[in-house]
Amino acid sequence: MIIKEITLENFRSYYGKNTIKFNDGLMLFIGDNGDGKTTFFEALEWLFDTTKQSMDYRLISEKKISELPEFDSDTVKVSMTFEHDGEKIVEKSFSFQKENNQIRTSNFQFKGWVIDGVERTQIQGGKLLDRCFEAAIRKYCLFKGEKNLNVFNNSDALKYLIDTFSNIRQFDPYFIGDNENFGFTEFAEKESNKAYEKAMKADKSNETQEKILSSQLIKLRTDLQDVRTRLKNNRINATNYSTKLDDLESSKEACEQLKQINERLKSLNEKKTKTESLVNEDYTVKLLDEMWILCGFSNIFAEFQTKISEASKEKRKLENEAIKEKGKQEAIKELAKGIIPLPPYIPDAKTMEEMLTDEFCKVCGREAKKDSEAYNFMYSKLQYLIKSQQPQENTEETPVFPNNFIDELNKKSNTLESNILEINNLQIKIKDYIEYVEARKAEAKKIQNNIDVEEDNKRKLLAQNDNLTEDELKNSYQNITNWYKSKSEAEKQVLILEKEEKDIENKLAEIQKSYDELGKTSTANTYRKIHTAFEKIQNAFKYAKDKNTKEFLALLEAKANEYLNKLNIDDFTGIIRIYEDKIERKLKIKLEDRNGTFVASPNQALETTMYMSVLFAVSELTTIRRDYDYPLIFDAPTSSFAPQKESDFFNVISDIKKQCIIFTKSFLNDEGKLLDDKIDKLHCTINRMEKQRPFDKDDLSTIQTKITLIK
Repeated sequence: MIIKEITLENFRSYYGKNTIKFNDGLMLFIGDNGDGKTTFFEALEWLFDTTKQSMDYRLISEKKISELPEFDSDTVKVSMTFEHDGEKIVEKSFSFQKENNQIRTSNFQFKGWVIDGVERTQIQGGKLLDRCFEAAIRKYCLFKGEKNLNVFNNSDALKYLIDTFSNIRQFDPYFIGDNENFGFTEFAEKESNKAYEKAMKADKSNETQEKILSSQLIKLRTDLQDVRTRLKNNRINATNYSTKLDDLESSKEACEQLKQINERLKSLNEKKTKTESLVNEDYTVKLLDEMWILCGFSNIFAEFQTKISEASKEKRKLENEAIKEKGKQEAIKELAKGIIPLPPYIPDAKTMEEMLTDEFCKVCGREAKKDSEAYNFMYSKLQYLIKSQQPQENTEETPVFPNNFIDELNKKSNTLESNILEINNLQIKIKDYIEYVEARKAEAKKIQNNIDVEEDNKRKLLAQNDNLTEDELKNSYQNITNWYKSKSEAEKQVLILEKEEKDIENKLAEIQKSYDELGKTSTANTYRKIHTAFEKIQNAFKYAKDKNTKEFLALLEAKANEYLNKLNIDDFTGIIRIYEDKIERKLKIKLEDRNGTFVASPNQALETTMYMSVLFAVSELTTIRRDYDYPLIFDAPTSSFAPQKESDFFNVISDIKKQCIIFTKSFLNDEGKLLDDKIDKLHCTINRMEKQRPFDKDDLSTIQTKITLIK
């Protein structure tokens, strides 16, 4: 299958109709981040998916939606014209309509056409694509990033690869090699053995010996089945733990990166919290509590002092007048009686008691009979004297000014006067404080930006390592001991059970041999010969199938090493080894040097070219075995390459006779400009992908990708 033309219509950033012509060699689509490379790749993924009807509104061009009048409709469409035993077309589409600012999708269609001259025969698109471009083959076609290039991470990859690209399926009608599924030779061997053993049991001449041997065979077969069941379970366990460890091995760097990111995030969040705690914008409180309200009010303060001074003076005046008025009133009260009273202690208490007894006032020399006015006066004066000599209780008098507001204002005035310099500097203080707060806010915002960057890096890291969750990445090194222990134990059990299986098989073979020897003298000898013949045929097919698998893998390995040497110029390459892991029952790839030393940690560029070499080899074998080719499509497969390595890689791959489509941001400088001198050296078709300008960086509906043929 060779792609001839692809059309994208209203697919995300591909506004309107966009048609790109393809040739049968290397085609590069060069674009910066966000220029539509991955969108084009995902459009092909959507087209090649024949399993479901996806009408996700997120596939629709935002620009087309923004321009679409209310209740009008339009179409999202991806179509491909390709060559495969003649020209064919597949087209996937759905309609969308805007209603009350909501988008409704409908009318999913997947069409296909077979073109014969001027005639076009329509066929369901999924069926046509599966017929020309099998799902098994598509596993070896589209690759996003470098991480996904190792298709053999999939546990079913070995079966897909061998079943699809080798001749091994020719054996399936005859021999499958599965305990639960049988080919003809397995079925014939099993049924002939049943007939053989039934005939042996019917022969009474060897009845006793047959029963002994038959009993031993039944027991050994039961034991063998039990061992094989346990062996299968332990192989599964070994595979599961090996997969976990493989994921961990591939994510060691991710684990360390995640640890570093989380440490930076913790430090940044603590720094942000501390910085934000220094931001206090409650300026209203400061207006009064810290007297910010006095800022710039020196003249008002002078007036305030004058008014407070006058109020204080007036208060004192009024208080003095009140005191005088009180004294004056008391004096008037006494003068109103026509006398000026003596002090209370004249005469003294003893003299007063003597005069009362004598009923005679010795001060004025007059008689004072009991109950007379003079007598009562002396008596009351004595009582007043006695009372005045007793401890006096405080008597509350209502002051003229019961509150101290004027005094407080006077004190505040005096305090402010002593701090007048500080008050006059309030404007500078307030300015400095606000600048300090704004600086802390700016610092907190900058820290938040750094946090956002780290969080984005974290999301990208986790997205690239979707085999392990964040918690698994965090705990990976804590789990590794248990995983290795469990894997080691499972592998140890596999070896023990394999030996036990072999021992039982040997014992079973010995008993079977004795049983067969007994059968030679039995009337069941003919059945024995038929069973023996089917058993030999079964073993022959088993050997041929194993041999075919080994030859296919050897050919795949040889082709992969040819491409590895082509893709690495003046650099260490090593030798690719492709082998079947007997315990995990999966295909694995490793790199060795000439002496057989395992290259444990090849650099990312070498590892990438190793996997790509295998993919090119698989593709070539497909052409050889199936007489047709299929394209390889990569999105950013060389992101880890150094500039010179990248240039060498594309120069080499451009000369390989293979349709290869690569989306990359290579050959762009830091400003996003094309590196024309490097592009001139390439022998391939090159398209430039970029956003149509002008556009609003905050408005998705202004984004439109344009593709320009530049070479």
